Amino acid sequence: MDVSATTAISKLRRLALKELQTEYERVFGKPSKSRNREWLFKVIAKKLQDNEEPESANGPVPLPTLIAKYEKKGRSAKANKSKNKTKAAAREKKAKTRVKPVGSRDERLPKVGTTIERVYKGKKLLVTVEAEGFTFGGKSYRSLSALAAHITGSKAINGFLFFQLGDYTKPAKDKASK
Repeated sequence: MDVSATTAISKLRRLALKELQTEYERVFGKPSKSRNREWLFKVIAKKLQDNEEPESANGPVPLPTLIAKYEKKGRSAKANKSKNKTKAAAREKKAKTRVKPVGSRDERLPKVGTTIERVYKGKKLLVTVEAEGFTFGGKSYRSLSALAAHITGSKAINGFLFFQLGDYTKPAKDKASK
């Protein structure tokens, strides 16, 4: 391959998506509908290579190893992009999570001394909210989830969901609508 084609392909690697779409239109004479940056790069690079080197008797010449050299070892550019998106999403989620000071109570919990009522499998469950946990059936539990897991026999269950507290509160049914 000629040095000018190699230089053109290396410059092509640094182009943004919009620039690659413009280059595609210049090379092929029609606009690209693709927004896949890697595909655009490979197609344009292949076209540049084909313009430089005539096709052999066995068919088109394979993509140059130059393309592979620019991709990170063991990982495609698409995988790198999704990894970066995942990291950004994790940072955003962490920023949105509720941060409570050490030793403070969760604001979704009722006041200490309140009794939470819940009907489960036809039985009325009464749970008393304590300063350091919850009391049910004469036994103390540190969290709503531990209590809900004990009641249901499940390994893990969301206590707020089970007892319909916080974001899981069900709207009151309007008697007038019946």
